[in-house]
Amino acid sequence: MDVIDLDRPPTERRPPARLRPHVLVAAAGVLVVGAAIGGVGAYGWSTARVERARNAEVSVVILADTGPQANDAGVGGTVLNDRVTDASLTRRVTLVNAGPLPVDVHDLSVDRPGLTVRGVDKSRWIKQGEAVQADADIRVRCGRGLPIGELQVRLFVRTYDDRERTAVATLDATEWNDQARLACNGDLL
Repeated sequence: MDVIDLDRPPTERRPPARLRPHVLVAAAGVLVVGAAIGGVGAYGWSTARVERARNAEVSVVILADTGPQANDAGVGGTVLNDRVTDASLTRRVTLVNAGPLPVDVHDLSVDRPGLTVRGVDKSRWIKQGEAVQADADIRVRCGRGLPIGELQVRLFVRTYDDRERTAVATLDATEWNDQARLACNGDLL
């Protein structure tokens, strides 16, 4: 409740201050410029992040060579008490770069009970969509390394940004089964 003092003249009330149009336009302009600068900065940051991820991407496909000379490479083994205990084969594989940028696949390996596969440690840059061949040395413990089927191959790769990475690819190595079995039976030695 308001008290009215009758001895004093009424105080003059001022109307609320009006915002001037040019102040409103200036405030809106500052907001629009800030939003535009923020949007450009966020776009630049997002684009740079996508580009870094793209440069680090590795996708290599590995295939067992099935050409006419696929079974002509070296075969060896270890014989103990007139029985082959370990068979060794050298076979070719094809490495295909399915990623967006060139990669250097310099080694490959598989380790599973009774079977090891090693690639020849050699630098080979592969451009996008291109394929190169590499040698794979296979050692099979005849008592427990067969049959050879699909293998998870670790590929040691250097990316375009000069960082070392390990990629995993699946190799269908069933083509090597017959020759490994023949070597373990002593028929190829």
